[in-house]
Amino acid sequence: MIVPMKKFYLIVLQRDRENLPERLRKLGVAHVEELQGIGDKYQNLERERMEVESVHNFLQNYIDKKSKPGKADSSKSLKYEECKDVREIINEISAAKQKLNLLEDQVIDLKREIDRVASWGEVSMTMLERVVEGAGFSLRFFDFPAKELIALPKETEYIRISAPKGRCRISLIVREGDQIPDLPPSFLEFLPPEIPLSQMRQEIALIENQKQEIIAKLRKHSANLSLIKKYLHMLDYNIILERLRSGMPQHESFAYMKGYVPVRDCEKFKKTAAKYGWAIAFDDPVEEDQPPTLIENSPAVRIIQPVFEFLGTVPNYWEYDISSWFLIFFSIFFAMIFGDASYGAIIVLATIASIYAGKRKGKPIVDAQKLFLLLGSATIIWGALTATWFGINFDNLPKLLQNISLPLINGQSPDSENNVKVICFLIGLIQLSIAHIKNFKRDFPDLKCMSQAGSLLLLLGMFNAALNLVIDATRYPIENWAIGCIAIGFFLVFIFGNWNGKLGSSLIESLKNIIPTFLGTVSVFADIVSYIRLWAVGLAGLAFSQTVNGMASGMLGGPSGFLIGFVLKLIIAAVILVAAHALNFMLTVLSVIVHGIRLNMLEFSGHLGMEWSGYKYDPLKEDENLSAS
Repeated sequence: MIVPMKKFYLIVLQRDRENLPERLRKLGVAHVEELQGIGDKYQNLERERMEVESVHNFLQNYIDKKSKPGKADSSKSLKYEECKDVREIINEISAAKQKLNLLEDQVIDLKREIDRVASWGEVSMTMLERVVEGAGFSLRFFDFPAKELIALPKETEYIRISAPKGRCRISLIVREGDQIPDLPPSFLEFLPPEIPLSQMRQEIALIENQKQEIIAKLRKHSANLSLIKKYLHMLDYNIILERLRSGMPQHESFAYMKGYVPVRDCEKFKKTAAKYGWAIAFDDPVEEDQPPTLIENSPAVRIIQPVFEFLGTVPNYWEYDISSWFLIFFSIFFAMIFGDASYGAIIVLATIASIYAGKRKGKPIVDAQKLFLLLGSATIIWGALTATWFGINFDNLPKLLQNISLPLINGQSPDSENNVKVICFLIGLIQLSIAHIKNFKRDFPDLKCMSQAGSLLLLLGMFNAALNLVIDATRYPIENWAIGCIAIGFFLVFIFGNWNGKLGSSLIESLKNIIPTFLGTVSVFADIVSYIRLWAVGLAGLAFSQTVNGMASGMLGGPSGFLIGFVLKLIIAAVILVAAHALNFMLTVLSVIVHGIRLNMLEFSGHLGMEWSGYKYDPLKEDENLSAS
């Protein structure tokens, strides 16, 4: 359920604003509206955080794999002396980072210069200056196409230098007082480097040695990663408090703020306010407000929360908490998409193994493990009913597995596929009907609830149409009651879909939206039909398994020949089976994410009118993870 919230308004004296964030943190129930921090202290904290985060990310590239990073004491927060030590470590790493970047830039520049001058040989500006010193002339170097040599003026003095094929290189002799003759644009001047090639390569080697020394120091510092992360977390926390402390609006000698608190914690908040002399008032949120969302469910329903965390979705405060319905239908979708009881058994066994391994380390069973136990069990049940065990043919299964299957859907009945499709459509009808029943209860007794009644009738009529058009027109003819449901349902949606209490204005508004209303009616049919993906994706996985099994059995089905040949075939067949079923398992996981979650997040949520536009309730509180490594 979504926990009811109250909006609070808090007024304090200016002298109390310094201690207010810490006291609210100890209270642990106030979700404060985000404020924009101001002032030098806040800006310094932000700058320091950016620097520490940069150092932390940088140092992760130099983790010494031979030794694990040290772990900070999780029972205590950083003391002042420890913060000072961590700050010194961060400064050392930051300086090493700058030095390493500078050295890397120098290496890049040297390598670029080597590439530029390598074909000219061992030449440098210093060397040339020694050669022509006191000679009364200077040398200028040019590179150009060989055929352009005739473009040089006849009186030009030059020395020809070896060059790549098709090119010509010359050293132009320019005497004192003379000008360089006009040369074509194709004559590219070569500027000798400051130092020769050999010296540049020596400098690169020296720089690489310096880099290795710095990297060795960084690897030693990687043992402090947990401390740096802890310090970064502390900075994050201090920034939140300083943002609140400095960003509070003020008027004369008062400062004030607003936020949200669970209804059950209002009395606790009042007592704290009375203790410190704060002025506080509570009010009910209105539709224009966007309170944070706090969801609390029983342990049995809470196991679906890891899926919502994976998706990063939070319902709006004014929307529904569909955790229980999501869990029920997601388990069904998971089982039908996986489809294979053997895969379900693998999930259950792997989960039990992880629980056992965690228990040996003193770890409790987490919600994700409970969820996988449920999903694996549901898959085993569905796979057993459909007689699907690693895609093995029904006739080759043990009698026990044949007997526990359901004849209507185990593949032995000629109508088994159609029966599974009917089940898919029936699941869609039930889930989407639940959405409109919830909306009906929400809108009742307002006449707008009749629009939801109309949607329910449309679902019934479209269910019959889906059976007729998709499965079998003879077996499922269009019934008169279905046509009546569609007609009456459309009428109710049209009349009451935009109901505002007045018939005339409501009808005018409905006429304006006649096209979207008609398209919405058609989409009801599409939404029901979309549940056929449960059959289609499950069938694809089964077909994949059966194909792999056929390949393996075909390989072993020929003449045995020599024993060594049979053993080789057996090994190859085993590798094919394991690899292919593992691939099929992974593809099915992706199918669950794409299709199983989609039916809940789009079709079901769409009929509920949910947009998942909420954000989590995040009160100021004592941070239990402040010292976590």
